[in-house]
Amino acid sequence: MARLCAFLMVLVVMSYWSTCSLGCGLLQRQNLRNKRALTFLTQIRRLSPVSCLKDRKDFGFPLEKVVTQEIQKIQAISILHELTQQVLNIFTSMDSSASWDATLLDSFCNNLHQQLSDFKACLMQQGGVQEPPLTQEDSLLPVREYFHRIIVYLREKKHSPCAWEVVRAEVWRALSSSVKLLASQVKEE
Repeated sequence: MARLCAFLMVLVVMSYWSTCSLGCGLLQRQNLRNKRALTFLTQIRRLSPVSCLKDRKDFGFPLEKVVTQEIQKIQAISILHELTQQVLNIFTSMDSSASWDATLLDSFCNNLHQQLSDFKACLMQQGGVQEPPLTQEDSLLPVREYFHRIIVYLREKKHSPCAWEVVRAEVWRALSSSVKLLASQVKEE
């Protein structure tokens, strides 16, 4: 009986340790997927960014402030999940598919789908919730507002090639910052 009790205790400790130390071991994989997404974004570029300088706009990217703040892992994962979902929404729109090479766009979107699945699994593992708690919802609002500004911009510019190039560059910037946020979370593991 003592051996069975000790064995069960070891299982509990190992289970707890794997949950805590890995936290979300998927974060390292996410970092690689994020870098792959950046590569796809570079490959789908059709116009020189220099030719679209007149169309540039500051969308007020909120994640740069988040990277420098101390935030909980589950909050970071929620923010990155939302950012990835919003990027996917933009690049799966009908207007987007006419602007990019279909094969590269499909690869990019498939990569984003994989990231979303991993983030959802992380959220489930970390907090046992599918939807972020209210405090996390509050931290998602700046991300949603940021992407709303991008969508409005695309409409105002009538989804012109230069507008899409500006958005592509902006999304590249957003995903680059998310790599930094992921890296800070992996260091804490």
